[in-house]
Amino acid sequence: MRTNMVLRSVGVVVGLVLIACAFVLAYVITPDYVVRLPDDTNTKRSYTGSFGTLLDAQEVAKGNLVTAVKRDVPLAVERTVKVEETSGNTALVSDTRTTSAAGNQVEKTDWKYAVNRKTLEPVTGHPADWTVVDAQGLTVSWPLGAKKRTYTGWRPETGSTTPLTYVRTASKSGLSTYVYEAKLAPTRITDSQVLAGLPAAVPRTTLALVAQLGTLPATAKQQLAALLPTLGDPVPLSYTLASGDTFWIEPETGIVIDTQRSQQRVAGVVDPSSGAFLPLLPVSDVSYQQTPKSVKAAANDARDGHDVIMLVGTIVPIVVGVVGALLIAAALLIRRRRPRSTTALAADA
Repeated sequence: MRTNMVLRSVGVVVGLVLIACAFVLAYVITPDYVVRLPDDTNTKRSYTGSFGTLLDAQEVAKGNLVTAVKRDVPLAVERTVKVEETSGNTALVSDTRTTSAAGNQVEKTDWKYAVNRKTLEPVTGHPADWTVVDAQGLTVSWPLGAKKRTYTGWRPETGSTTPLTYVRTASKSGLSTYVYEAKLAPTRITDSQVLAGLPAAVPRTTLALVAQLGTLPATAKQQLAALLPTLGDPVPLSYTLASGDTFWIEPETGIVIDTQRSQQRVAGVVDPSSGAFLPLLPVSDVSYQQTPKSVKAAANDARDGHDVIMLVGTIVPIVVGVVGALLIAAALLIRRRRPRSTTALAADA
């Protein structure tokens, strides 16, 4: 009798513990420790496209604007997003991009961000020895559990933000994805890494020729001719960026499955008195998208992430919970042995 009572108690206790573990695994461990940016993230993506126009910085520096403009140049971009360090629910993430034109590197940037590992929004409460961009909005990807809404996206080239607008749901590489669009009106480029790869100035005589013989509208030519005496020699250049981008996002993992970009950079001068920007000539007009190989790799990463979330957040908790319930049921079915009556004992005698 005592043995049965002990077995019943142990069975009920173990069953309750298993059910509690199932709830903790599903509603605490998975949301807080599984559905977040992994600390071993090291994602590489490739893009291909073309420069409709490309300004050769070396030719510009020589004052040869006619030969400086190249057209229909093959473009390739390599991007790596890597988690460098973590501190609790905060990650130090690097975003490295290398852009090549006809096989020659024309730009390389490396930005670092401190982000929340679940929302991927920038955070300020990070270790003091982390040197990061003071960004706003999404920087390297979408949050895990992306929604059908407008997010704020960060543009490192201009140090500004742009809306990431949900527009539709579409199938991409066999996955259901949310499609977002981003549009950036011409905005001054401020990032030092980007500006380092662009001509800083041109001889004033070169711009004088642009004012006389270039294809600028008549009003712009007049403005440039009036500004030239106030700009020094060589004349410092400023740049703007405009873009229209489309992203396909697997919502559960926040992984970017595919990307299409169209970007325009324009060189110009700034009026010293008003600060107004006068556009003069295109620096680059590019369009590119993820390579089929990168799209496939991103889709595989999303499927793997989905499988992990499903296993840890759903399948294992269900199995553990069911085992716990069965243990309780089995324990309750164990009957206590009833003692034999004194009448039965006398009959036996």
